[in-house]
Amino acid sequence: MAQRRDTTVTNQSRNTSRMPPRTMQKPLAPTVQPRVQDRRPPSEQLADRRWTIKRKLVQNMLARYNYYFNARKKLHAITHNVSRQGLDNYNYLLPFYPYSLQNLGLSKGDLDTVIEKASINIQIHDPRSKWIDDSYLIIGQAYFYQGEWDKANRTFAFINTKFAPKKKNEYKTVVGASAEDQISIASREKRKPPIGYFKHTYARNDAFVWRAKTLLEEKEFDEARSIMNILEHDPYFPKRLQGELAEVKAYSLYKQERFAEAIAPMQMALKSKNNRDEKARMSYILGQLYTNYHKPDSALLMFRKVISTKPDPMMEFQARIQIAKLEGTMEGGSLDQSLARLKKMARKEKYIAFRDAIYYTMANLVMTKDQELAMEYLRKSLRVESDNPVQKALSFKAIADIYYGQRQYRLARDFYDSTSGVMPPEFQDSGIVNLRKRVLSDVVVRVEAIQKEDSLQRIAAMPESDRQIFLEKMAANIRKEAEEKAKKAQADKNNTEEGNGVANNPFSNNMANNSLGPKKDDQGDWYFYNTTTKASGYSEFKKRWGNRPLSDNWRRSQTGTVAVNQPLQAEDENGNPLGEPAKPAVPADSATARSLAAGLPLTPDDLLKSNVIVEDALYDLGKLYNDKLDNTELAIETYDTLLRRYPQHPHKTEVVYSLYLWHTKLGHTTLANKYKQNVMTLGDSKFASIIKYGGLEDVDKGKKKEISAAYDKVYMAYLDCNYYGALDLKKAADSAFGLNFMTPKFDLLEAMIIMKTDTCEFGRQAVANVLNKYQQDEAVHEKAAALMEALDNRAALVVYLSRLEIDKVKEDNKVVDENISFRYPWQNPQPQFALDSVKIKTAMADSIKLALNAAAPVQPLPAPKKPVTLYKINENNPHFVVFAFNRVSKALMEEGLKEFTKYNAEKHKADNIQVANFVLTQDEVMLIFRLFPNEGKALEYYDEIRIGAEKIVPRIRPSDYTMFIISRDNFILMNSTKDIQGYKKFFDDNYVTQ
Repeated sequence: MAQRRDTTVTNQSRNTSRMPPRTMQKPLAPTVQPRVQDRRPPSEQLADRRWTIKRKLVQNMLARYNYYFNARKKLHAITHNVSRQGLDNYNYLLPFYPYSLQNLGLSKGDLDTVIEKASINIQIHDPRSKWIDDSYLIIGQAYFYQGEWDKANRTFAFINTKFAPKKKNEYKTVVGASAEDQISIASREKRKPPIGYFKHTYARNDAFVWRAKTLLEEKEFDEARSIMNILEHDPYFPKRLQGELAEVKAYSLYKQERFAEAIAPMQMALKSKNNRDEKARMSYILGQLYTNYHKPDSALLMFRKVISTKPDPMMEFQARIQIAKLEGTMEGGSLDQSLARLKKMARKEKYIAFRDAIYYTMANLVMTKDQELAMEYLRKSLRVESDNPVQKALSFKAIADIYYGQRQYRLARDFYDSTSGVMPPEFQDSGIVNLRKRVLSDVVVRVEAIQKEDSLQRIAAMPESDRQIFLEKMAANIRKEAEEKAKKAQADKNNTEEGNGVANNPFSNNMANNSLGPKKDDQGDWYFYNTTTKASGYSEFKKRWGNRPLSDNWRRSQTGTVAVNQPLQAEDENGNPLGEPAKPAVPADSATARSLAAGLPLTPDDLLKSNVIVEDALYDLGKLYNDKLDNTELAIETYDTLLRRYPQHPHKTEVVYSLYLWHTKLGHTTLANKYKQNVMTLGDSKFASIIKYGGLEDVDKGKKKEISAAYDKVYMAYLDCNYYGALDLKKAADSAFGLNFMTPKFDLLEAMIIMKTDTCEFGRQAVANVLNKYQQDEAVHEKAAALMEALDNRAALVVYLSRLEIDKVKEDNKVVDENISFRYPWQNPQPQFALDSVKIKTAMADSIKLALNAAAPVQPLPAPKKPVTLYKINENNPHFVVFAFNRVSKALMEEGLKEFTKYNAEKHKADNIQVANFVLTQDEVMLIFRLFPNEGKALEYYDEIRIGAEKIVPRIRPSDYTMFIISRDNFILMNSTKDIQGYKKFFDDNYVTQ
């Protein structure tokens, strides 16, 4: 042991002698540890501190009276102001709320300010404050008024879960519990009087009600109803919100047009209303509902309650008007007393601004008894000064309806046109007005043509001496009227010159009192008196559309193929000839009996031409009355007249068949059977086949949709190369529907399937059968002829394809397929090949062998022709609107599909516009909007979404897509050729797209 210790000591001393001793050096400056910056928001920092009584009082007071108070006050001011904006149409059921939630007219900046204030309140104050949930509620309400339903819904759902009652030892909150054998999701509020009234309420309970209201705006009626059902039976749901819950329930039923069920919850909600404007509006709606359900006593009670709440002047006036109408029409009421009361109101200064509505109401009261007196009141309504466009539109429409009922279609059309010029976009009957205005133009052309030809025939049928005397008197009257008109025009010209002299006289002071022109104050009211506005509008139109001639279909370019063969014969708006080209008119002041007699149908040929015009006009009128104006009775009367006057009409079978359908529609069984038998006895026509085999094109619209859907299935199976499956589907459709309006297309598709699956001879025979069978169907016959042309040129097609060589382009070892749009060889120039190519020689040898084996001789390829436009314009064909993406992106397509579907559900619910994605090729994807009945409707929708696309789909840039419209026939052709670029060029050449 001793030796070991010595050795150790010796080793240590040796090591020490070899190494120098270490010295410790102090740093020049002390090391500073980096400080971690706390970047958490103030709310999270405050949450780490103790929640003392002092902190609770301070934080609650600051959170309530600082940002939250200002945000709530601003939101209340915004919603209160909007309730007094706009003009409602009081002749229909008022909207449940005084604004349209889809178009609030609110300032987005003001609502963003509300959200900002409430958000700052949440971020800078302690999250344990009892006013934080109220701030979230303010944010959700602001999103609701902005129309951001999804954000509002998520905000209210967050409040429901985040602020749900939870015990301290619970880690996770569970929404919903069982209380008193019932499901409870509400937070229990202890508000027993008197101290309980001053306790803070839970915003979570309010959020449940607001979430149900938001779901209603999103059209999630089932989910909203489930929330309301739970709250309605929730034992902890506070009584203070019972009225609001009843209001949301009433709104749900009112929105679904279940008006009878909405009355009871509206009465309950009315009892809890404190806001005067809301109370007056709900009382007025209840009065309207009671009136519609023939409860005049209850309606009078509600309208008197409206007056007692002292609402805005317009609602008070409308309530008094409704009282006068009820007392004039109900049992025991007096019409004369009601009219006298309304006349007294019209004389009062208080109601000067509402005299147009007073006279309109008086016209409605006397409409059924005296239409002339009603017209007088309506003219008074239009003459008085008014700033209410809705009432002006109602008065114009009432006059138009009277003329329409009297069959004075020219006057009716003019007044419908005036109605459309003044009515606001949300006018209740805008669809009827626009339809009648458009259709009555066609009706007027034909009615006046019939009246003119009947007059000419009646004069021509007179004895020659009587006719001469009649024409001389008529010529004298025409010359006299022309002379008086010329004198009046000269007098007006002289007066205008004098007025201009006074106006240009710098010393004249009478410019403001000059009655020969527009008053100075009026120059800004009427468009055509304001030269600045007129010039600005003309410049804007010219800048956007160029110099456009005044003509129909002006949206279509006149430089394309459409304007090549314009008819020289006089036509109506649909392009139908109405007679011979108009001859130069004789001046009125030179009219003589001889010149008037020149236009009479005195010869058999002229009489025949006159009769053709009349019978064609009657034939068209019947269709217009039934199909466009939905006036079946008048259509029957017109066709009865046609058969009585022209029993050998060329379309007699169709006329009789139409009478059979129309009488069936009206339930006239005896007459329907009579015309049915007449159709069967008129020969073996397609109308007899429709009756015999059950074709339901005009009878059952639901059946028509089923047949169209069946055809779409067959066609899609054909496109997927499932030929045998498509053939089976076609046979199933034949057995299910028999002969129907789609039979020609079914047969053509069957011929195309046979061409794909069988020999060329069988395919040729199938196409030939279609050509022979459907010569009257222009579209089907044209496509069948194109197929037959391809079969006839089959040998040349084989040679062409054998010579065609396609190489794949290689770049950086990446193979890219060439995108080739298929054309028939006789529609494209022959491709150029190198003369010394060995492959081409081999291909030519093979093609000669193939040609020798074929039955038909090989014909040389035709010379290249000028490119043929395969696409054609057919404005009456159903149309699609296409939203084509310039780059393939699944995310963009899905977003566009979602947003456009939502937009159509809100803006075009009645039009049933469907949106679907469509993949034309791997590089061409698009959204298809379908189905529009004609070109005009498609153009209207095209303009609407082209302008509003940046708002509807803000994330999709304009450079990412192109838009166009396309007819159904052109779409089928484009789908078969995959030539979207060719159609885009056709669209750009033939339509104005600026």
